[in-house]
Amino acid sequence: MVNKPANSLAPRLLNVGGPATPKKLGEAADSVKRISSRTLFGQASSLIIDHEGVSYVLRATRLGKLILTK
Repeated sequence: MVNKPANSLAPRLLNVGGPATPKKLGEAADSVKRISSRTLFGQASSLIIDHEGVSYVLRATRLGKLILTK
């Protein structure tokens, strides 16, 4: 199902099934952190992630895809 909030710059973030459980991922429950993309982006359509001295840009497309670039 596609969500289309009227005031969002990235209006079509897709729901891709139910929540993943750590057992499905093969990891312990305390080592998996889940955060909504809506929480990360807010009203923006992109954000910068700094990882070990390198900056990456995470962008949400109009089709609800996520693109990570260096």
